[in-house]
Formats: sequence, C-alpha cells, structure tokens
Amino acid sequence: MLRLLKLELQKLWLNKTSKVLIFISFILPFTVLVLSSIKINFFGFFTLELGELGIFNFPIIWHITTFFAAQFKFFFAIVVVSMIGNEYSNKTLKQNLIDGLSKKEFILSKFYTIIFFSLCATVLIGVTSFFIGLYYSSYTEASIIIRETEFLLAYFVKLVGFFSLCLFFGMLLKRSAFALAFLFILFIFEWIIFWIFNANISNEFA
Repeated sequence: MLRLLKLELQKLWLNKTSKVLIFISFILPFTVLVLSSIKINFFGFFTLELGELGIFNFPIIWHITTFFAAQFKFFFAIVVVSMIGNEYSNKTLKQNLIDGLSKKEFILSKFYTIIFFSLCATVLIGVTSFFIGLYYSSYTEASIIIRETEFLLAYFVKLVGFFSLCLFFGMLLKRSAFALAFLFILFIFEWIIFWIFNANISNEFA
C-alpha cells in the first residue's frame, strides 16, 4: 500500500498544477478561522461578531465547520480527475502496466491517494474546529466536546465517496474536461432534486 501511495504522490508532486490545487484544497477550509473572527458593523448602531453568536460552540461546531469545509471539495476533485486524465493524455497508463504495475494496483494507487488526502483533510478540519471551539465555546466539558464528532467521520466518508465518484468518471470518460463537466451537471441535478424534495416536504407540513 505504501509503495503505491508513494508512487502516486510522487506523480502529483511533479505536477505543478496538482501541487497548486492540493495547496488550495487544504488552505481554503481554514478560512473558517477568518469567518469566526468576522465583525459586521451595522451603521455604527451595533457590531455583530459571528464568533459570539454561538455557532462555534461545542458540539454544533463539528457540524458547521465540516459543512463549510465540504464546499471546497471540488478543488481536489480536479486533482482526482486529472490523475486519470493525465494517464490517458500522456499515454503513461500502458507504461505503468509494462513496468510491472497490475491494473488492480493502478486503481488502488489512485484510491489510496484519495483516502490519504481525505484523512489529512479530516484531521486538519478536526484540529481547527477543536481550537476554535475551545476559544469561543461556552461549554468545555469533555462529554460535550466529543459529542457529535461523528460529523468528522461523515465528512471523511463524504470526501472518500465523492472523490471515488470522480475517479470513476475519470476512468469512464478518459478526459478530464468531460469528467468535470459531467460532475458539474450531476451537481446541478442533485440540487434540483433537493429543492423539489424540500418543496414537497414544506407543502405537506403547510
């Protein structure tokens, strides 16, 4: 496993575009730190500080930060799709097989990379949420802090699932642009279903 992961990470490290996108993928979720310190001045009458509204209290912070961080998953999705697209465009897929890498190992190398980056992202957002919560939360009891940390697990599963879908489309369509376009269409279709379902639920309780 480590051999396959190291091989794939080396490919990504040698690609400048991938390095930039990975850097952005890990940096943007940390804007939650900026969000927590934002102060909004309402024409001098009063100042609203988001961190003082209680949204960064334990245990709700685990939900807020993971939801916010998940919105930036599309940057690494480009990396995942490119991992496959570059293999086809650079014609290195056959070379990998010639060099002794089986088809199973080839796919596993991509999947291990997905798990690795998903785990890193989950740990980083978890540590960030923990320290923001300690600073702003009115509740610092251990039982309250660890409550609802399952959102971190859900965040990890969500990343692995989404990036695996990106990997599937990348291998199916073999072109990064086509795969990303299909993901964008799927994203719009998903939101349409969500709004229709939400509207039906609202009508039932109206």
